[in-house]
Amino acid sequence: MNINQKISISIFSIILLLAFAGSGISTIGTLGVFAQNNDSPKIVPRTVLVELFVQEGCPSCPTAEFCLEDLSWEYGTSKFILVQEHLWGDGYDTPENNARYDWYVGDGKKGTPDVFIDGLTKRLQGLSCDCVEGNYECYKDAIDEELARPSLLELSASKIPHPNPLPQGEREEEREDNQEAEEAKREDKEGELIEEKVLNIIIEGTVKNTSDTPLKDLAVCGMVGKERDESGLYFYIQDIFPFQNMPPLLPEATFNFKFIPEISLIPESEIDDEKEVLHLVIFVQNTETKEILQALYIE
Repeated sequence: MNINQKISISIFSIILLLAFAGSGISTIGTLGVFAQNNDSPKIVPRTVLVELFVQEGCPSCPTAEFCLEDLSWEYGTSKFILVQEHLWGDGYDTPENNARYDWYVGDGKKGTPDVFIDGLTKRLQGLSCDCVEGNYECYKDAIDEELARPSLLELSASKIPHPNPLPQGEREEEREDNQEAEEAKREDKEGELIEEKVLNIIIEGTVKNTSDTPLKDLAVCGMVGKERDESGLYFYIQDIFPFQNMPPLLPEATFNFKFIPEISLIPESEIDDEKEVLHLVIFVQNTETKEILQALYIE
């Protein structure tokens, strides 16, 4: 083989190798490995939790209630969950509601209406203007901005029947509150024994880190709310579960949780116009920054 042939073969080999590299074909040897890892964190849509703190008699609260209740119907619970937490002895408040508001605000300015979007991610206190339309757009813009941020977590949960009824002591307070109503029912039934039809449940679920970074200072929590037709009572909270603190969660790691609500749920088949529907929401919150990373409405 003469020198010209050797040069031609060398040039052809270089051109061939460059063509392989340009086409994205993986080659092993002196050229190394050109294959790329296209794995990326799973994108999980965010469900925004909006907490509206109100008090009966607050002159500005009905505007906030109307706007956010309207938006909740517009978006649906897969995107936006609205909970209304009453404060300061207005007849619908609870110690847990007041404690949670104090946890958010601390020594800061307090007053109603006060809106927290995904915890302390964004706070809107009072009204932005005097007109309903302006407040509606203000709340909508804030919710849309939060929806545009993908979640770092995948949250799943379901409710299952409790294998045994709750102990008598855990339901004594609820029975006392409803004693007069129960006595009236017995009189209407002329002494007929009425079987109490309630559903005790267990909430079980999983939190998964779908990001590419470890997550810490997280806790899973939940709320039980009642529903009435009146504005301000669309989804008003009756019980807030204690935080279940989570260990640092590595990428792809999971955390299992379980809650047993103290409030007995009425089966949907037994609900009539005189009974209140109960709702459940679970969420994951950073206990240091107080940001809510993901929420879930449990059907």
